[in-house]
Amino acid sequence: MMNVKTRLVNVDALRTLMEQLLAAIGCDAETAKTIANVHLEADLRGVSVQGLNHLINSHITDFRRGRIDPAGKPEIVTEGDAYALIEGNHGPGPIAAIYAAELAAAKAAKAGCAMVGVRNSDDLFIAGYYVDLIARQGMVGFLFSDDVVCRIHPLGGTEQAIGTNPMAIAVPTEGEPFVLDFAPTATLPTYVRYTRRYGRRLPEGVAQDVDGRPTTDPEAVPAADAPNQEHLGAINPLGNKGYGLLLAIDFLSGAFVGCDMGTDHRTKPGAIKGHFFMAANPAMFGGVDTFKSAVSARARLLKDSRKAPGCDEIRIPGERSFAARDRALRDGVVPIDLMCWEDTVKLAAELGVAIPD
Repeated sequence: MMNVKTRLVNVDALRTLMEQLLAAIGCDAETAKTIANVHLEADLRGVSVQGLNHLINSHITDFRRGRIDPAGKPEIVTEGDAYALIEGNHGPGPIAAIYAAELAAAKAAKAGCAMVGVRNSDDLFIAGYYVDLIARQGMVGFLFSDDVVCRIHPLGGTEQAIGTNPMAIAVPTEGEPFVLDFAPTATLPTYVRYTRRYGRRLPEGVAQDVDGRPTTDPEAVPAADAPNQEHLGAINPLGNKGYGLLLAIDFLSGAFVGCDMGTDHRTKPGAIKGHFFMAANPAMFGGVDTFKSAVSARARLLKDSRKAPGCDEIRIPGERSFAARDRALRDGVVPIDLMCWEDTVKLAAELGVAIPD
């Protein structure tokens, strides 16, 4: 994300504030605690776009508009030894996602591998968090999620027709898991919003205007803070491979688990959002410890290889996030974007929640 002004907020105070905001819009204590922890983990790991930012600008907004039932709980509607389909009952995405990740890992521990679909559940936000849960059970975790807000154009097209569709893969190692978490898009609507709010320009090559011409003007591109932006341009997919991944994620987390995809979420009444989880047990092919050892050795080999000029360290996906988390917990503070904090103060006042000093 772009360089922005931040303020340091006490970690424990931020957790409490998030829980109180969620309680104020109808979440029970356990639900508020679980959701707050997911968003806090995002901020701790330096993935601020999914932290307090999304809690106040997306998650709580959807609760208040009735798009999410704070009391909705996930339940299994059908299952076998190596699969399950979970009904989210229109509840919070993180609640169903944690349930699905834990179920996938438990089934894979017995069956070798498992697939779990989730339907009728809201956004789960930081995708890497859930596959991390799977990896810490000694499994390889996969997650694909269909984004209901279409802001991406198909390659060669101009219309907003695809969501950002995040995916994540986590692999257990002898230390912290390898965690790959990304959306196969050139940028994200939230980054467009912050670019606009800070009066800056978008990087070259991340978006196009309504006529399909490249643009760096954030006013010409859909952001994350307005509901009706179909008259604007669109964000680019991450090249042809990113475009293919976006569609594959649509198919797996949409049609494969019996849910809707893409613009159906805008045009079809009662459209259903989906997620798709997989867990694979390395014990199928030689043992968890052997696998972890091989993965860790491979990572060390890459990290110790010759560095390019100006590069101080070769990192493996997930390292930066875990280092940021360790640093934040050690220091007891986490940086929060100033504009995000201003939005939080306003929301807390509306909900009657006290802001920590």
